[in-house]
Amino acid sequence: MDINGVNSNFNMPQSSAGAGASRFEKTQDTSPKTTTEINKQNEENIKKDLKKTIENLNSQMDKLGTDLKFGFNDKIDIMYVNVHEKSSGKLIRKFPTEEAMKLAEHMKEFVGMLFDKKG
Repeated sequence: MDINGVNSNFNMPQSSAGAGASRFEKTQDTSPKTTTEINKQNEENIKKDLKKTIENLNSQMDKLGTDLKFGFNDKIDIMYVNVHEKSSGKLIRKFPTEEAMKLAEHMKEFVGMLFDKKG
C-alpha cells in the first residue's frame, strides 16, 4: 500500500483555553450509577431478552407442530424445556427436571442465608 500520496497535514482546532487544550473534554455524568445498579439493569435487560427469545422459540415450535415448550424460571434464573405428548398434551419430560430446579432454588436460598451480611 502506498501511503506517500496521503496528505497528513491537518489542523486540529484549538480551544480558547490556550494552546494544547483539546476540544474533546470529559463531561461529568449528572446521574452517577453504582456498579450494582448497572448490573441490576443489565440483568433485567437480559431477562427481558430471554423472555422474548422464549416466546419466539415457542411460536416457532408451534409452527413446526412439535410439542416442545420453552420456559424461564425466575427464582433460579434458568431456562427449561418441556416435552409434551402430541396427542394428549401430557408432560413427558422436563429439562432440567423439576427436582433439579427445586434443589437449585433451595441451594440459592441457602447460599443467600450463609453469606447474608447484616449490620
